[in-house]
Amino acid sequence: MLPRRRIAFSHMVYSSGFFFLTFAFALIAIGALTLRFAGGPLALKIAVGPANGDNAKLIAAIADRLEADDADMRLVVVPTGGPAQSAQALEQGRADLAVIRSDVAIPQNGATVVVLQNDVGLLLAPPGSALAKVAVLVKKRVGIFPARETNAALLDSILAEYQIAPESVQRVMLDRDELAPAVAQKRVDAVLAVGPLLGPAIQAAAAALSARNRAPTMIPIDAAEGMAAKSPAYQKVAVPAGFFRGSPPEPKEEATTVGVAVRLEANLKLPDEVVTDLTKRLFVMRRELAVKVPIAAAMQKPDTDKDSADAVHRGAADYYDNNEKSFMDRYGDWLYIGAMAFSGFGSAIAAMFGLSRAQARKAALALIDQLIEVKQVAHITMELPRLAVLDTEIENLSTKGLHFARNNNFDDAGLAALRLAIDEARRAVSDQRSELEARPPLLLDASLERPTTSTPENKA
Repeated sequence: MLPRRRIAFSHMVYSSGFFFLTFAFALIAIGALTLRFAGGPLALKIAVGPANGDNAKLIAAIADRLEADDADMRLVVVPTGGPAQSAQALEQGRADLAVIRSDVAIPQNGATVVVLQNDVGLLLAPPGSALAKVAVLVKKRVGIFPARETNAALLDSILAEYQIAPESVQRVMLDRDELAPAVAQKRVDAVLAVGPLLGPAIQAAAAALSARNRAPTMIPIDAAEGMAAKSPAYQKVAVPAGFFRGSPPEPKEEATTVGVAVRLEANLKLPDEVVTDLTKRLFVMRRELAVKVPIAAAMQKPDTDKDSADAVHRGAADYYDNNEKSFMDRYGDWLYIGAMAFSGFGSAIAAMFGLSRAQARKAALALIDQLIEVKQVAHITMELPRLAVLDTEIENLSTKGLHFARNNNFDDAGLAALRLAIDEARRAVSDQRSELEARPPLLLDASLERPTTSTPENKA
């Protein structure tokens, strides 16, 4: 007989049917989704540098805004020395996101989320300077502002396009507080200022080079178109006539220069829905961020055309192309597969319990067969002690039957058959006992003697 606890559980599952299984698996699915979305904010590590740069300030402002909004994601800043180190951090898996520059070490495992700004490289000289072309920079001193190795590398690329040996031009690395004194003391002949066209770096360089209400002289980089054609890292940028105020304003006519993109890159393995959510949040908070960090206003979408040189993360592309996925779009397939798996698992459990129940029912019905056998034995028993043994056996089988009935291993017909078998077995024992007790002892003893077969020796 099956243990009481196991049979009770089997009956509970059987009686509740598939509703119990469906409800249980629904709870499992809800629990899994709850853990997925209620497990605390998602922390994304973002590499950016240098620490005192405008991009680092922008990322810090974004991180503060996410925390203030109690968003379900957070940015954990990983400080680096600059775009090259940030790209390396992303490529080595030490960061999920990185602020990089299009002309510096593009990470192979990254894709663009947003263009934070388009930097331009402007060659500026003091008002009235004779330096009107890049070619005349040979043996001149060029200040690099801000003082970044990436900006020095950009000057090298410009000089190389004009076939000017980089070592023929002296570089002077300038921080913000060194810019104006270097110009005033004539320690530089020109300055390469790199930053957004309307950003603080360009404005600071223009202010330092201006004199007596005269605008600085802009040295055009006409080779920018060729640089952009040869490498997607560069862009041709048109600076409108009169961009620098002064008397007269500069440049006198539209001038060409070179530009590079500062991009936020995400690891390609970062889930699409996470990148979609981040991209959406960036553009929602852009206007507010611009109050604290002006370069936030320069944030823009990358080129999402299929023939674009920029590799845009699929999650960001979904936002830009208005293909944001709903909950069912994201998880519908998994829910369907999970439902199918749960259904199969539930069917297996039901089959297992069904088999267990069938075995229990078979064992229960075997009691009836044993009781029938006891009845048949009772009819031919001629010994009172043997009837007492049969009576005890009926009691034991009756007790087992009560246990089976308690656990519903009998249906109504089976229970009725069990009752009838018990009654018939008891009646058979009782009738046989009455008959034996009514016989005379001698007759009873004679009936117990075995008849002997006559033989020729006996006849003799």
